[in-house]
Amino acid sequence: MPGQENTSSASACYAVRANTLNMLAVIRRRRLLATLVTVLALLAGRIDPQDPQAPKPIDYATQVEPLFAKYCFRCHGDRKQKGDVQLNILDPKMLARADAEGWHAAVDMISSGEMPPDDEDQMSTTERRLMVRWIRESLKAAAERQKGERRVVMRRLTRDQYTHSLQELLGVKINFAQTLPEDGKSKNGFSNNGEVLQASSLHLDNYQIIARQGLSQAIATAKPKVTHYRVTFGKNIGRGKVAGKTGGYQSVALNPNDFTVEILENGRVVAGGTKEQQQQRQRIQRKISVGLRGSSQDRFRSVDEGMILLSALPRKEVVPASWQGPSPNLKLEMQRVWPEQGDFVMRVKASRGYVPPLRKQILVRLDDPVAMATLSPDDHLSAKPSAAGMSIFIPSNKSDQHKNLRKEGNSLIPVDVPNDSKARVRFQLPRDGFYQIDLVHRPIAQDAMPSVRLKCAGHKIDERPEMTAEQMTQKRVVTPLGVVGMRKGNQSLELGGPFFMGFTDVVITPLPEDHPLVKRLSSRDEKQNDAVKQLNPAIRALIGTRTDDGMDYTTFGESQEVLAELGNAQTYEFFGRLENLPIPAPDSGDNEILSGFLLLGVWNDHLVKSANETGPPLLVETIEFEAPYLPQWPPKSHTDIFIESDTRSDDTAYTRTVLDRFVSRAFRRPAREDEIDRYLEFWQSIRSDYATYEDSIQEVLIAILCSPEFLFLCEPVDELADDQALPAWMLANRLSYFLWNSPPDAELRKLVASGDLRKELLGQVDRMLDDQRSSRFLRRFTYEWLRMDRHASMTINVNKHPDYTRYVKRDMAEETYTFVEHVFAADLPLATLLQADFAMLNQNLAEFYGVDGVKGQQFRAVKIPADRPERRGGLLSHGSFHVGHSDGNEPHPIKRAVWLKARLLGDEPPPPPPNVPDLDPETPGFDKMTLKQQIESHSDKPSCRDCHIGLDPYGFVFERMNAVGRFQEKRKGKLVDATSTLPDGTDVDGLQGIQKWLVEKQQRTFARSVIEHLFAYALGREIYFADDEEITQMLQNVEADGFRARSVLRSIVASPSFLSK
Repeated sequence: MPGQENTSSASACYAVRANTLNMLAVIRRRRLLATLVTVLALLAGRIDPQDPQAPKPIDYATQVEPLFAKYCFRCHGDRKQKGDVQLNILDPKMLARADAEGWHAAVDMISSGEMPPDDEDQMSTTERRLMVRWIRESLKAAAERQKGERRVVMRRLTRDQYTHSLQELLGVKINFAQTLPEDGKSKNGFSNNGEVLQASSLHLDNYQIIARQGLSQAIATAKPKVTHYRVTFGKNIGRGKVAGKTGGYQSVALNPNDFTVEILENGRVVAGGTKEQQQQRQRIQRKISVGLRGSSQDRFRSVDEGMILLSALPRKEVVPASWQGPSPNLKLEMQRVWPEQGDFVMRVKASRGYVPPLRKQILVRLDDPVAMATLSPDDHLSAKPSAAGMSIFIPSNKSDQHKNLRKEGNSLIPVDVPNDSKARVRFQLPRDGFYQIDLVHRPIAQDAMPSVRLKCAGHKIDERPEMTAEQMTQKRVVTPLGVVGMRKGNQSLELGGPFFMGFTDVVITPLPEDHPLVKRLSSRDEKQNDAVKQLNPAIRALIGTRTDDGMDYTTFGESQEVLAELGNAQTYEFFGRLENLPIPAPDSGDNEILSGFLLLGVWNDHLVKSANETGPPLLVETIEFEAPYLPQWPPKSHTDIFIESDTRSDDTAYTRTVLDRFVSRAFRRPAREDEIDRYLEFWQSIRSDYATYEDSIQEVLIAILCSPEFLFLCEPVDELADDQALPAWMLANRLSYFLWNSPPDAELRKLVASGDLRKELLGQVDRMLDDQRSSRFLRRFTYEWLRMDRHASMTINVNKHPDYTRYVKRDMAEETYTFVEHVFAADLPLATLLQADFAMLNQNLAEFYGVDGVKGQQFRAVKIPADRPERRGGLLSHGSFHVGHSDGNEPHPIKRAVWLKARLLGDEPPPPPPNVPDLDPETPGFDKMTLKQQIESHSDKPSCRDCHIGLDPYGFVFERMNAVGRFQEKRKGKLVDATSTLPDGTDVDGLQGIQKWLVEKQQRTFARSVIEHLFAYALGREIYFADDEEITQMLQNVEADGFRARSVLRSIVASPSFLSK
């Protein structure tokens, strides 16, 4: 019957794997990379292995080996192994795969016409034909043997596959694999290769722990208490109410007068109750504060309507400032008043905002700290004339609210220097405007750590003045503290802080309208409000832990554009899972006053590049936190295990029903009766040990999740003959883990049951690619195929490239992922990957690249003008490629060349010999050379020339793309030379030149490389010479379909290797 195929192959998995787990590392593919016979480029097309003039059969010992000895063994024999290649040790019978691979690589090199070099003896046409024919006929025979001897490589689920499988099975979105060891990488760079997917004891120990953790979250017992807070923002709305305030190093705490904290239950504010209940709520409210640490005070403002956040300005990637997030960022700071686990939701009620009147009630540092107050040689205090009016002089004896201060002469100085000090100074301003605050004080030596904290207009500035030697000889000195924008009338400021240096006078001087700082602060508001009318703010959510110098945080959810107009706010939701994120341990035992803070916050994700830009302001009215988030009870994860059934009244019968469903889903095939009997017997033996039915079932399910049937992709071993079709359930697994990195869905299972999967197979490929789960496959494949780990790990010199931030780096990776996804979603020609008239960009990355007209943080296809010199379209223009193949300072031509040959052309160059000399800094003019010039000098050395001649031309074409992927015409004061002559004699110039050459002359080579990489990924093994015939057939199919992207995947899925053992 359809769907009732023999599943005995799966049972063999357990027995075979027990003996083979430590034997999965089979012979690695050897590739001869640097050498062989002759300049065959002119003749390769005319060589016919069936040439009747050639003698048959060909005897290696008497006819072929003498030719190799004459032309090859001198450089690739016992004495010398140029390019790490030794030909004389290869078995001419090609009984071992490694030897056949070596001869196969030799044919590749012969066909390329690279050897022997021009300065060596050349073969005759007859000799050449004889050698090529012998290699090809021998390889064909070896390939037939290899097909008959092909071993099935059993694959453990990768970390990604394990997580997706467990999440879909249990309905719990924990990142289960985060505690597992990293997967290994195959020679081709893929982590799903069975030969590197060993299961260590650490894996086995963790699998049981993870299974227990997942099932304890999936199976509902008692309904957990839900934590639900709402913080509402607004100027002075918190007066008389209870909320927290958190200080600490560089804290920017929001005044509790400007927000309220409410505790909710079932969506309603909890109020009233007993005195003890009210006190308990107040204890919680005091544990919740609002902070803007890392935020410049001129980029946020508490207003009547809520909290205004200007567009976030990323920091230069220099610690500790870079640890504090972009400026501004608004965070709820919750100290040990949140759950440890579960799904959660953050709700942000927000709308478009406005640029607040920053010249009102603001305190900022001076751009150019020059005092307005002056002291004469005889210590007379005065002020420079100001067109805005007279200065206000306030002596220390007119201050009040003293704390830790004593009078000494005409000064107020600290009683205990390290402790916090305070003095309030009151004054009356005649008009609205900007005023400079100067402090007059005695000179203090630097080793005494003189400091002053100025608080004014709801803001503060901490300064640590440094006094010159001349100032140390004076009675008093003047330190400019900052500029305050205030309204007319009675005002006040506070002076003090730890290590306060004291003061004799405060001088307040009005600044004229033409003062540079005043002009910048007052005039930009109107201009920037007009400039951002057509732009939309966006919300990016963050969660993390407070640290001494910043925060350990990550973002969660997608950035959401805010379209709601001012006065008509909408609620934006962000979902996450607490176990997946960097949160502190609530019961860590650390009782430090600033420990145990969970940070939950937002920033305006319409990122800007300059402090002078406001971007479109965001108005945040409220932030809610709810965890665990339970949209239904019992949760779906529970009801998917304990399903409704007519057998519910009979524990044994119902348990069989539960196990049958769970085993079938976990093992990704129909459960067998003997399996269910075994697990049912296990349950019956432990049932009495557990207080609840659910707990006893959980123990059995843990055993199922630790079975090799779940942990491995069960594929045929001995019971299927070579080339015999896979059972439909195996094919469904192979297809689903290829295109989704996760188990088959309900539709695939239905097709398996009906016996229609093969008939619908190619249609399923398109359906699955149209599903968002295909992103799992495309992103993982892209990451490993294009070696994006190099981009992820590359450290850029931010002093040389200061605007290369973590957000630019993030978006460069996203550019590559979305570009590849777009090519396959739209079924574009493969050549689009090489050369495109569009790029996938968002505003942040477009601005970094200098592409105009892109607004918003969502990636989209952007048409690129043809006259742009760098032609920013295609993988070769991506920042992820250029950054990952730089040295952090300059572009690295050799890294880029090796990547191009290996990843795009399928021709990985040999590694450098062990004795290769480094670049010589003693070369005359070395420090003024570009890296290209340094490499050219290095390549002139005899020991380096042979390798570099086939590499350098491919790398030098990228010279105008700097270390961070920007077009650069000059470097080190010289015009950049990106011209190159490729090994086939083609002259190319720059990025556009190499793109054109690849598309026009290497389309089939590139297509074959893509097929080979995807084929290896799909099958979870290396590609061998025995696959050549199949790959050639797939290439012909793809070419017949116009080299379209999806035709590659269809051809792979329809290939004999994919469909059979």
